[in-house]
Amino acid sequence: MLIGRGKQLIEPRKNFTIRLSDREREQTEYDARVNNMKVSDYVRYLITHGGRLDTSFASDRRELIRQISGLCNNYNQMTKIANGGGYVFDSTMKDANHLMKQIKEKMKELAGKWQ
Repeated sequence: MLIGRGKQLIEPRKNFTIRLSDREREQTEYDARVNNMKVSDYVRYLITHGGRLDTSFASDRRELIRQISGLCNNYNQMTKIANGGGYVFDSTMKDANHLMKQIKEKMKELAGKWQ
């Protein structure tokens, strides 16, 4: 069916009503907000994906991304100093390698949580 100004081919949406207690509604609204979704999109996702939505994104993944960003910033600062001096000290290279290992570990941890 063609819908809207651009006459796009989309399946028309129908209203569907459910009854929730105040606590259930608050929890649903909170979970939708934490996942940056509208309540309708959140409930639709739960229905179409068998009710499996990882709501832990807001806390643990955001923290991991912040840690990775900090490590990358430190790495960039070290490379800027090394490039500015024209030569690189052995200790600077060891520190850079250690930071790169930390970044890789955090990325693996983040990838594991995203699955």
